[in-house]
Amino acid sequence: MLVVAEPLENLVMIKAEKPLWPASSNVLVIRDYDGLIMIETGCGGEGFTKKLVSEMRSRGLPPERVHTVVLSHAHPDHMGGINTFLEISQPLVIMSEIDAPSARNPELLTDSFDILLGDKYFPEMGFKESGISLLSFFKKVSKCPMASAEPDKTVKEGDKLQLGDYLFEVLHTPGHSPGHISLVDREEKICYAGDMVGKVVAWYSPSSGGVLGYLSSLDKIEGFELEKIYPSHGEIITDKGKAVNQIRGKLLEREKYILNEIENGQKQFRELVEKLFPSPNQQFFPGVQVLESHLIKLEKEKKITRQNSLIRKKG
Repeated sequence: MLVVAEPLENLVMIKAEKPLWPASSNVLVIRDYDGLIMIETGCGGEGFTKKLVSEMRSRGLPPERVHTVVLSHAHPDHMGGINTFLEISQPLVIMSEIDAPSARNPELLTDSFDILLGDKYFPEMGFKESGISLLSFFKKVSKCPMASAEPDKTVKEGDKLQLGDYLFEVLHTPGHSPGHISLVDREEKICYAGDMVGKVVAWYSPSSGGVLGYLSSLDKIEGFELEKIYPSHGEIITDKGKAVNQIRGKLLEREKYILNEIENGQKQFRELVEKLFPSPNQQFFPGVQVLESHLIKLEKEKKITRQNSLIRKKG
C-alpha cells in the first residue's frame, strides 16, 4: 500500500512501500492553477501504476490533470511508469540533458551501469556472450520494467524550474547516474535529492560519476540551507547534516575497508569484490562497479597502485 506523507502546502509525497530495490521511487505531486506536476512517475508494471493512479485519485490528484513530469534520471524505478501518464494526460516531460539519450533509448543504460565491466572479472556470468538484456532483467527479475520517453525539455546545472509555488534550482548530482539532478528551492529551504540522500546508499559506477561524483554531489546538497529533503527512497528528512553525513560516512567506510584489506599485501580485484559484497547476487553488479569507482579515486589520490587485476597499497 502506498503511503502519502504530510503535504507541504501544495506539495505531496507519495511514498513507496519499501525503500530497497526493486521497490519504486517515491513520487512528488505539486498542485498549481493548471493542474498537477509530478516529480518521478515511479516503477512501471501494471501493479504499481494501478496503485499510484488509485492513490492519486483518492487524494484529489486526478492523473488526467498532470501537465508536467520532471524526472531526476533515466532509471526504471523513477521513470518506468511514464507511459501510463503519457497515455492519460500527455504531459510535458523534463529531465537532464545528460540522461535524455538513455530516456530515448534505454539500451544505453548498459553503458552507464558499466555492466560489461562485470564480464571482465566474472566471465562465467557471460553477460555479453549470452545476449542478456538489461531491460529484460528489469522486467523479469526486478518486476520494475523500464520505459522510454522523448523529453520535451532538457535542463542542466543552474537552470530554474517554476513548479507551482516552488522555484527550483537544478543541481547536477552525478554518481548514481551521469545526469542525475536534484532540485533546491532556496526560499522554501527544501530539496528533492533523488537517489543521492535517503534511506539507502545508491549504487554507483564509473560511467555514472562514481564515488568521486557521489561525494561531490553530497557536498553540493550540503551547501544549501535546507529544512526538508525529499528523497527518492525513504521518509522525509529534516536533519540535512545527519542525513548527508550518514551517506558520506558509508561511502568512506568502504574506502577504509579496501585500504585495510591491502594493508599487508596485494589483493586480486575479484577477491576484494567478494569481500566487499559477500552475497554472490551483488558481486557482478553492483560490486564490480562500486569497487572500480573507489579504486579510481584511490589511484587519483596516489594511495594505491594497480597492475592488471592486482591492487596494492602505495608506499
